[in-house]
Formats: sequence, structure tokens, C-alpha cells
Amino acid sequence: MNSSSVWRNVALVLVLVNLLFALGSGGYFGFLGLDPRSHHEPARLDDQVAPEALQLRVAGAAAAPASAVASQ
Repeated sequence: MNSSSVWRNVALVLVLVNLLFALGSGGYFGFLGLDPRSHHEPARLDDQVAPEALQLRVAGAAAAPASAVASQ
């Protein structure tokens, strides 16, 4: 077996692996139970602890002392 046929076979295998990965990432193997998008986001939403307690602040603003925030 010469080296050009080896490299041709390596390239063919890499193309097939990339194709299988793209199909798997796109959810085309969902009928086999291999859908990557079926379970990620609901678990993240369920894991949130008190999201209503989140406070957004302006990046350049100075932090107010805790006593000033508590009095409001």
C-alpha cells in the first residue's frame, strides 16, 4: 500500500467523522436518543436560585454602603 492511498483513506475517515459529528450536533440522531438539545436548558432553569433577587448596577457607579441600601 503506497502512502497516497493511506492519506486518501485518512482524509475520507476524517470527512466521515466530521459529517457524523455535524449530524449529531444538529439533532438528527434524536430518534436514537442522542439529541444534544433535549435536556440542557430546562436543567439550567431549574437550577437557578432566587433569580428575582438579582440586581443590575451600572458599571461605572460607585457601590453604595450597605446601610444606605438597607434604609431604602
